[in-house]
Amino acid sequence: MMNLIQVVGTFTPAEEARLRAAAGETEIRFCSDAEVTAETLRDADALIGNPPLAMVESAQKLQWMQLLSSGADAYAGSQVLKDRGLVLTTATGAYGVGIAEYMVAMLLAMMKKLPGYYDLQKAAQWRDLGAVVSPCGKRVLVAGTGNLGREFAKRMRAFGCELVGVRRRAGQCPPEFDRVCLLSELEAELPAADVVALCLPGTPETHHLFDAAMLSKCKEGAYFMNVGRGTVVPLEALLDRAVTDRFTALWVDVLETEPLPDGHPLYAVPNLLITPHITGGLHLDITRENILSICEENLRAWKEGRPLRSVLDWNTGYCR
Repeated sequence: MMNLIQVVGTFTPAEEARLRAAAGETEIRFCSDAEVTAETLRDADALIGNPPLAMVESAQKLQWMQLLSSGADAYAGSQVLKDRGLVLTTATGAYGVGIAEYMVAMLLAMMKKLPGYYDLQKAAQWRDLGAVVSPCGKRVLVAGTGNLGREFAKRMRAFGCELVGVRRRAGQCPPEFDRVCLLSELEAELPAADVVALCLPGTPETHHLFDAAMLSKCKEGAYFMNVGRGTVVPLEALLDRAVTDRFTALWVDVLETEPLPDGHPLYAVPNLLITPHITGGLHLDITRENILSICEENLRAWKEGRPLRSVLDWNTGYCR
């Protein structure tokens, strides 16, 4: 039975009212990420938000934690939380539309050389950069066939692409893809892919999966994107010009080191576009609504003793 629910994050008064309604008679408190302390969490039985791991580990009464993120890698490696039997749920499914739209926008920008034209405009130059590429008929390899990968594949289908998904377990092919293969088959698929899109979570299995050796298996002239977790691609691989030069263009919204320090040499890689982990943020109204709905749904389910949505499996780092 819950006596106190602590919410950590920035919510509007209307959003707070919805969470209060879902909490019912149970006391619920709110604070911002900047205000949270270990003392704030001391008496909490349930937590909604993403406070620092050390604070969560010190919250001895905590039974259930609902993340506002789809990724749980900041907490999944905690032996303390695993041993305690904390039930941890994520916001998996909330970000798919928002991130997939960024992916389509950035892929088209790379294929149409739009960053180059923007640079020419800033330099006050009128110059044609030549032939561009269409996604039509291209083979798109999507590593990660969860909500995000499927939302991206759904949109690329409209361009007439061939969609190949990559996942860790065998099973029925999702309707958004033409076929799926296993992670063990990844190396064999890379040389035929015109676009490689990473939508992978951060787990021990995916850590540095796309190192320099793996990236070197990709097709010459391919396009590369990473919107999953920065730990999937080591920074040194992106700094290896022998690796990056084989691609027409690369885009990463996530990096192993965040924030990337000002003046870092990665900023100077000529065919690499970097955005500061903005695709998964709360910039899109539909994303905020999705997160809030998941929090409400799981809050009511927890109080009523019903199964929760997107429960972390502590052994695999993936959600069940």
